[in-house]
Amino acid sequence: MIVVETATYAPGPDVRAKFRREIEQLLAKIPAEQWADHDLRGVLYEFVPWHRMSSVTIQTRDDRSDDIAAWKYYFSAESDGSLIRDEYEAWHNEPDSKRLVYHKLLIEAAEAFLSIDFGKYSNPYWSAINRNFCLNKTFLLQVYDVDGTFTFNYCDYVIARRLETRG
Repeated sequence: MIVVETATYAPGPDVRAKFRREIEQLLAKIPAEQWADHDLRGVLYEFVPWHRMSSVTIQTRDDRSDDIAAWKYYFSAESDGSLIRDEYEAWHNEPDSKRLVYHKLLIEAAEAFLSIDFGKYSNPYWSAINRNFCLNKTFLLQVYDVDGTFTFNYCDYVIARRLETRG
């Protein structure tokens, strides 16, 4: 028997904008020398509601995707989460389906992440490819389920859904 979880939480219309402000605040905190690293390969956004924190981490060419904690710039910037407090509370207040709420919030975070102009932080070329960013594997935008329930990149998931709706 397949059990389908349901949750009372549904992301509101301002959730994506809140995640975008949170992520942009984090990106602005990344030290300039990290953005200037010639081996820069991507950026990871982590949202961890059970710890009420989020962070961004710069990935370099030598960093292995399967060992994020060993990345050269692990935790490039961390947030107190004040801009996304309601999203933390949505996860904490969900009585039965925290995984489903987390999944929905990660989709919103990935949507916000993909809407950011990364060209203003380092390489101007990244501005030109924003709309199809995750299809460009020279610079990766990544949002993962740190709990490991789902092991895919949520940015790739969002891009795939966008392509699906174009039909």
